[in-house]
Amino acid sequence: MGDSHKHHSLDLEHLDDHLERVTGIIGDYIKSISDEPVVTRIPMEDIKDSLFEEMPMEGSSPDDVLDQVEKSFKPACTRIGHPRFLAWITTSPSPAGTIGELLSVGFNQAPLLYKGSPPATILEKVVLSWFAEMFGYSDTWGGTLVSGGTVANLMGMTVGRHTHAPEVADKGMQCLDKPLTVYVSDQGHMSVYRSAMLLGIGHNNVRSVPTDENCRMIPEELRRMVEADKMAGMQPYSVVAQAGAVSTGSIDPLNELADICEEMNLWLHVDASYGGAAMISEKLRPLLEGIDRADSIAVDPHKWFFIPLECGITLFKNKQQQKDTFIAKAVYLGQETDWDLKNTNFQLSRQGRALKLWFAFKTYGVKRLAEIVERNHKQAKLFYKLTTDSPNWETVCDVELSMACARYIPDNCCSWSETELDNLQVAILSKLEKSGLGFMTPARICGKGVIRLCVANHRTTDDDITLLFNFMTETGAKLAAQRS
Repeated sequence: MGDSHKHHSLDLEHLDDHLERVTGIIGDYIKSISDEPVVTRIPMEDIKDSLFEEMPMEGSSPDDVLDQVEKSFKPACTRIGHPRFLAWITTSPSPAGTIGELLSVGFNQAPLLYKGSPPATILEKVVLSWFAEMFGYSDTWGGTLVSGGTVANLMGMTVGRHTHAPEVADKGMQCLDKPLTVYVSDQGHMSVYRSAMLLGIGHNNVRSVPTDENCRMIPEELRRMVEADKMAGMQPYSVVAQAGAVSTGSIDPLNELADICEEMNLWLHVDASYGGAAMISEKLRPLLEGIDRADSIAVDPHKWFFIPLECGITLFKNKQQQKDTFIAKAVYLGQETDWDLKNTNFQLSRQGRALKLWFAFKTYGVKRLAEIVERNHKQAKLFYKLTTDSPNWETVCDVELSMACARYIPDNCCSWSETELDNLQVAILSKLEKSGLGFMTPARICGKGVIRLCVANHRTTDDDITLLFNFMTETGAKLAAQRS
C-alpha cells in the first residue's frame, strides 16, 4: 500500500506481523498460566501509574503499543485459567474457545438480522439447539445467547413478566392494580434482585424463601409465602429456582417447585448458570431432574463449559412467548426474515457469541468436557473429605456439584467468638492470595463465615486440592497461635 492510501483508511501496513505477535503473546500467556501467582502482587498504584495517560492525539506504531501491553497489562492480569483459581465460577477458558473468540472478533459480524451475518445467525440457532436438546426441551423451544447469568436471568424474568402481564409492555407497571412478586431462595443470586429493579418490580417485592440444612428452597415455605401474598393483594408471577446456588452449589427441588408453579400459575425460571453443565454428565444429570419443566432456563457456557467470557444462554420452553416479548420492527433494517435474532433478545447490535462455543464443542467433543465436569465434582468431594476428616475443620452443606464450603476451627475454639472465627477465615484466604499459590473466596452460610472452594477448572488436579488444604490448615494454626 502506498503512503497516500495509508492515511485515507485505518489499515495497518504490517497487519500479518502484528497479528502473529498478538497470537504469540496470547499463546505464551496461556502456556505459562500455571507458573505465575494467581492474583498479581503488583501494587495498585504501580498498575495505575503504568496505564493512566492523556488521550493520545497522535498515533504510535502497533509494536510500541504491544510493548506496553506486554509490560503493563500482561503481568498484572488475574490468571483465571490457573489450576488453583478456585474463586468465582468464571472458569478457566479452553484454548479452543479462545481460538473461536479470536476468529469471531476478526470476522466482526452483526447477527441482528440474517443479512448482518448469515453464518453467525445459523450458528447461533445450531448451538442453541444443542442446549435445548441437552435440557430436554421439545421442538417449541426458543433461546438467545447473552453476556452471562445476570442478563440470562433478566431475559427469563422479562418473558415471564410479559406472558403474565402483557399489558405492562404498553401501559407500564403503573397499570397494574396488584404489584408483581418474585420468589427465590435465600441463596439466590443478586441478579434476581437487579432484574426486579430493572423490570420495575422492585427489590422489596422479591421474596427470600427459607432453605433447609443443605441450602435448598423449602417448597412448603414457598407455597405459604405465595398464598400470603395473594391474600395481601399482591400478584405472584415467578419463581426463580437455583440449580447450583452461587455460594454452595445447592440445587432446589425442581420437580416439587414445578408442581407448585403449575398449580398456582407461576412462571418457573431455573438459574442453572453454573449447575447446567451437570446435564452433559450421565452421572450428575439426575441432580437436575425436572429442569425440563421450567418455562425458562439460564445457563452459562463461560462457567462450567470452559468457554471464554462472555457467553450466557437463556432457553425458553415456548419460542412464541419469547418472540411476543422482544419483537422489534424498524423500517431502516429492511426486509425481515424468520431467522432475525433481533426478535429473540432485547439487544439490537450484538457480538456473535456462537462461533467460540461451536469451535470448542467441535474441537473437544462433549464427552471430553463431561469427563472434566465429573473430575471437578470429585475434587470438591475430595476437599469435603479432607475437611471432614480433620479435627480443625467444620463442613457446611453437602457437595452437590463442585463447590465445597468449610471453616477452619482452631484447637481452643471455645475461647473464640463467632466474629473472631469469621475473621479467621478471611485472614486465611488473604494469606493464601498473598502467597500466590491460589485464590478462593469467603461466603456466609447459615450465618457463619466459611471458606468456599469452587472447582470449575480444566487444569486443576487432586494434588492442587491437597496443596491448598494443607496450606490453609497450616496458616490457620499459625494465625491461631499468634492470637494466643
